[in-house]
Amino acid sequence: MKRLIALFAALIMLCGCSADKGESAQQPKEKLSVVTTIFPAYDFARQVFGDTAEVTMLLKPGTESHTYDPTARDIVKINDCDLFIYNGGESDNWVEGILEAADGVRTLRMMDAVEAVEEEHTEGMEEETHEHGDTGEAEYDEHIWTSPKNAADIVESIRIAADEISPENKELYDAAAQKYIGEINALDEDFAELLTGESRYFIFGDRFPLLYFFREYGLNYYAAFPGCGSETEPSARTIGFLLGKLDEDAVRTVFYIELSNRKLADTLAQEKGLSSKEFHTCHNITAEDFEAGETYVSLMRRNYEMLKEVL
Repeated sequence: MKRLIALFAALIMLCGCSADKGESAQQPKEKLSVVTTIFPAYDFARQVFGDTAEVTMLLKPGTESHTYDPTARDIVKINDCDLFIYNGGESDNWVEGILEAADGVRTLRMMDAVEAVEEEHTEGMEEETHEHGDTGEAEYDEHIWTSPKNAADIVESIRIAADEISPENKELYDAAAQKYIGEINALDEDFAELLTGESRYFIFGDRFPLLYFFREYGLNYYAAFPGCGSETEPSARTIGFLLGKLDEDAVRTVFYIELSNRKLADTLAQEKGLSSKEFHTCHNITAEDFEAGETYVSLMRRNYEMLKEVL
């Protein structure tokens, strides 16, 4: 990372020299530039800014978000953008160093828009392995958007930032944010109606990045790994524990998250003669879903239809 930041500083100097030489020939930008790290930030930003901004996502569709490191080109994009939206938390350790080297980049940290909760380690879960070191924030669960209420608050924060950056488009941004927040609120109401009173345990043969969602609707769960845990083979103890819980008061489905190898979930399900289902966390999406224009709301609607079926 130090080498990357040094490269970043050199690139800024080169860009500055180029700007001085060609300043008179430069044309004004037709669109704002908004750079985001992960899919939720990307989707929320494009919903608010619409056609007034070029919104880009640094994390490529289908890739592992917890091990992302920026390229030199990514760093230049951040330095040149009108707004940089990132999540905060352990997976974004690299951001602070970049911003220290950057000059006046306008940022929005999504974790500042909501109340973060501490990570949870449930019985039977494998010990967590932090791949990015201790930053002082590792104790907080960073998957804040999985609660629709949090998602609505983040969209509102982006609306405020958009209004400040481009006040001439305020009416457009306000209307777009209100519309999307309305869709998210309708989603929240449907989840609440479906899940209120559900007391059975959900069993995840996978990581569990859904703490905010489960707390929002009062749900119970057991999982093999915490949300930011490394993808490792589960111990015999964990496998035996989850199999035992499937014999108790559990939903008769084993869940896994998107982009997972689903090996453990399928093994647990087959052992008990059950089905296994994807629970999409919206952290990242496949290239196919990205090209198809899937949104946070459409992916969460997919979860709603899945839950309505299995419950």
